[in-house]
Amino acid sequence: MCTRHKPEETIQAHFNEAVQWRRDLHKCPQPSWVEFFATGYVAEKLEEWGYELKLGREIIAEDKQLLLPEATILQREYERALKAGVQEKYISPAQGGFTGVVGILKGDQPGPTVAFRFDIDSNEGLESKAGSHRPVKEGFASQNPGYAHMCGHDAHTAMGLLLACHFAENKANLKGTIKFLFQPNEENLSGAAAMIATGQLDDVDYLFSGHVGVSARKIGQIALDIHSILALSRFEVSYTGRPTHAGISPNEGKNALLGACAAVTNLYAIARHDQGASRINVGTLEAGTTWNIIPESANFRLETRGVSNEVNSYMVQKATEVLQGAAQMYDLTLEVKPAATALSGRNSPELIKLGQKVAENLHSVQETIPKIPFNGSEDVTLMMERVQNQGGKALFVLFGTPVFGGHHNSTFDVDENVIFNGAEFLARIHEAVTEESLIDDYRQ
Repeated sequence: MCTRHKPEETIQAHFNEAVQWRRDLHKCPQPSWVEFFATGYVAEKLEEWGYELKLGREIIAEDKQLLLPEATILQREYERALKAGVQEKYISPAQGGFTGVVGILKGDQPGPTVAFRFDIDSNEGLESKAGSHRPVKEGFASQNPGYAHMCGHDAHTAMGLLLACHFAENKANLKGTIKFLFQPNEENLSGAAAMIATGQLDDVDYLFSGHVGVSARKIGQIALDIHSILALSRFEVSYTGRPTHAGISPNEGKNALLGACAAVTNLYAIARHDQGASRINVGTLEAGTTWNIIPESANFRLETRGVSNEVNSYMVQKATEVLQGAAQMYDLTLEVKPAATALSGRNSPELIKLGQKVAENLHSVQETIPKIPFNGSEDVTLMMERVQNQGGKALFVLFGTPVFGGHHNSTFDVDENVIFNGAEFLARIHEAVTEESLIDDYRQ
């Protein structure tokens, strides 16, 4: 029988490699639907370690690819990934924006199917060039202008690879099936839905995912009982009117910009719900062509959030009434396109309790944070709901680390020890859920 290695042994043995994986990914960031470098980088390692790979249209549903970049951008980023050194055989299935990787490893012993989800996309933005910024100082800052890992998904991906390496080296003692979901497009919140639609969650008994930092800002912290994961809906809104000369015949025009401004003003005036916190934001507004033409079109991006799915649904309903009212008031044509969805999400209570027991026995955990708010949105909640609705269980974890500069900031960085801490916890909780006695306890 193969020697059983403790998770901390194999994870520690490959930790320095994992740090380098994170830095390689940090240097080559690509955002939603163009994560060709990360796709190829992950796929090559998983195949080397003996994982069955699923790529391209097999894992991404085309009708769920919301806000897909233009063809020129898709091709540019594909070629950029090739120049950065990934093998084309791993990314050719991803052409057209079908990025992401699913890796499957079947153990030599029977047991449940356990999935681990890690997001791989970067942000759109500029990374700091300051000499005090560690990625600059140590030579792994973004080499792709306009793109940067400012949320920690590079650390997430490295954590997933470190965990995958551990399972591969201990396959003889592995119970059940391991499924790694390296998901594209978390930042624009439609990658999870695209994977769900191809059936990637249909056989999953347990789903684990998480995020570095957020409300856990010290290395060695872990948070399991998380609330205020906000439900979210995003829309692209377009008003179309009639252009005319602003001086000669203004009465013949239908001013789309005026309608959009009325809508935006009144969106922020929606009464809040008595069942909890809500949010609304218009992030962009574009309209008009020049000084003396009544604007024919106006476009903006709108998002709503709610502490529960019900509160968010209320915000969507009221926002829709406002949008329609402005269109009617100014005699405009209105088009509203859904752009993203996330649910409020709840961790399975049994896994919270189990996770707390696991954390108590880890040297890497200095503090288990009690109930803590997330106060953001995550599309992994759709995956969690899918698994839970099928009778499975799901857990979303916060792994503590300083986030220098803050999330989505040009100086964002993490304490790379969080990669080890997260991989060790996930390996240990996998051991726990594959013990038959614990599974029986859950079913009672």
